[in-house]
Amino acid sequence: MRRAPMFQCVATTSLLLAAVEAQAANAEFQDFFFDVCGAPTGALATRCAETPGGLGNLSGDSESSLNPSQNLSHTLTSSSLAQTRSKEARERGERLREGEVVDEQADAQVVAGPFSLLVNVHATWFERDVAASSAGRGFDGDSSAFEIGVDYRLSERSVIGAIAGVERAEYDFDAENPGVNFVPASNAGSVESDDLYLTLFGSWSLGKSGFAELSAGFEQHDGSYRRNPVFQESTRTLPQTNVRVEGDADRTVQWLSANAGFDVSRDAFNFGPYAGLTMTQSEIESYTERDRSGSGLNMRFGGADSDSLLGHAGVRASYVFSTGGGVVVPQARVEYQHEFEDDPQSVTSRFALDASGTQYALVGGGLDQDFIVAGFSLSAILPNGWICFADYSVLLENDEFDRERATLGLRAEF
Repeated sequence: MRRAPMFQCVATTSLLLAAVEAQAANAEFQDFFFDVCGAPTGALATRCAETPGGLGNLSGDSESSLNPSQNLSHTLTSSSLAQTRSKEARERGERLREGEVVDEQADAQVVAGPFSLLVNVHATWFERDVAASSAGRGFDGDSSAFEIGVDYRLSERSVIGAIAGVERAEYDFDAENPGVNFVPASNAGSVESDDLYLTLFGSWSLGKSGFAELSAGFEQHDGSYRRNPVFQESTRTLPQTNVRVEGDADRTVQWLSANAGFDVSRDAFNFGPYAGLTMTQSEIESYTERDRSGSGLNMRFGGADSDSLLGHAGVRASYVFSTGGGVVVPQARVEYQHEFEDDPQSVTSRFALDASGTQYALVGGGLDQDFIVAGFSLSAILPNGWICFADYSVLLENDEFDRERATLGLRAEF
């Protein structure tokens, strides 16, 4: 008979220890929510009243779940997109130089005109894995893009042009771990964006084998952002509240990229190093989430901006195969990239129904600074001046972010 009180004591102690341990999950957010429950309104006041003494004490799982760290992903994807756009402009120069190499080395002659039309389709797959102690969140997703471009050959040694494109991207945030009476959603939220972008570029031949390239671009994102957190008070005895909030915001990205190198030809084999810099600035506007679940836990986010200065140095090699119907040029490349900007990402937030306006500062880690990009392409150059090509690239040696990208394209001279 004496075991029952002892069992109840052990059970109660275990529950309290679980609550105390959970509170360490995100102490900063818990302190923030204590302040919020000092002047809540509407449904937010109901949530505060559900906590012990109405003070705002949350379970550790809920501290992490309600923390809106999904917003730290915006600057990561902006920098990655600018890197991709500047790389596409460099690839445009590569296609031009491949045609020149074929003219010099192959039996087939490419009919070159002053104007060229370029059509590309892209598919990208990306994923971010983060440690449990990280301020950000993991996610995975994909995007697809369509581009059309035109360039004009000013002379035998200089070309200018433009590329316009549209892209659709979607990604989901990793699901949270279940806990004591804590059942998270299948994912912690999602992002959908529709993007329009324009890149201007120029390529110039220097001396016998050198080249220099410049590109600049602007991108407009229309994004929809969703979060699926869970509200749970610290004793974990009341039913949890499943939160569904979403918001829309515009984001802009602009970049400037410079690249230079030289090509060395030995019969049908071509080899060349190159290096350059890409400077990126991105900005997302402030927005307020819509509360789809009536939880009172929708938030307002301040505008945020980020800068990136990415250096790259690489080498590529190709070989020209002549056939009866044209020329085939396989190419392999490897590139080292270094991020010079390592300032941490930051976003301010507050609950929309908090009368005190207490703010919570989201601060993430800096961008990963050193990584490798490897790629392979295959071009078919036809006598009528058309070039068909396929390209694949993969991001390597990045501690958190993985990315693969495939491209199919057609270039026609007229």
